[in-house]
Amino acid sequence: MADLNAHAARIAELVGQFESGGEAEARDKVFELLEHIDHLHRTCVWRLFELITELGGKGLVDRIAADPAVKTLFVLYDLIPSEPLRPVASTAEVTAPNSGGFVPLSSLQRSRPAWKVAFAGADLPPGTLHGVEIEGLPVLLFRLDDGVFAYRNACGGSVLPLHLGTLAQGEIHCPWHGCRYDAKTGKRIDGPGHDLEPFPVSVREDTIQVAVNSHA
Repeated sequence: MADLNAHAARIAELVGQFESGGEAEARDKVFELLEHIDHLHRTCVWRLFELITELGGKGLVDRIAADPAVKTLFVLYDLIPSEPLRPVASTAEVTAPNSGGFVPLSSLQRSRPAWKVAFAGADLPPGTLHGVEIEGLPVLLFRLDDGVFAYRNACGGSVLPLHLGTLAQGEIHCPWHGCRYDAKTGKRIDGPGHDLEPFPVSVREDTIQVAVNSHA
C-alpha cells in the first residue's frame, strides 16, 4: 500500500505541474494522453469486473472488494456505488468521490473560504464516513454525538481517500497505512505525521452547511 500512496502522490504532483505551467499545446496533449489512458483502463477494468461477476456473482465481487485497494479501483471506475450525500442547497457541483477516474487536482489553486453546500442532517447518521467532491475538492463528512465534522478526504500528506476507512471510539482509521486521527481535531494520534485539513461546518435546524475554498 505504501507504493500505491507514493505513485498516487507523484501523479498528483506531476498533473499539478502541468496544470500550472508549460506551453498550452504541450499541456493539452498531456491531458489528452491522460484521457486516453483513463478510457483504456476503464474499459479493461469494466471487462474484468464483468468476468468476476459471471464467474462468482455478487458474493465473489464482495470478497474481492473487501481489499481496500481493489475497492478503491472499483469505486474510481464507478463499478461499486459510492453514493454521495445529496445536497438540499448548493451553489457548487457535488459528485461522488473520485468519480472522474483521476485524483481531483483543481484544489491546488484556492481562494477565500465560501459556504458552498448544505445537506440534510438525517442523511448523515452518527458513526459513518461519507465522501463527496464539492467542485472537485474531496471532502470527508461525518457526525459524532456532539457535532458534525468535515475534513479534506485524504490521509494526511497523501491523496488516498479516508471515506473507505472506519470511524470508531472517536478515531478515524485510515485503510491504507493504519494511521489514526482524532475525529474532533483531525490530529494524528498514532505517531508523527500530517494532520487532517478541516473545513468549517454549521448545523442549523438539522441542515448541515459546509464551507470549502472556492477555486481560482
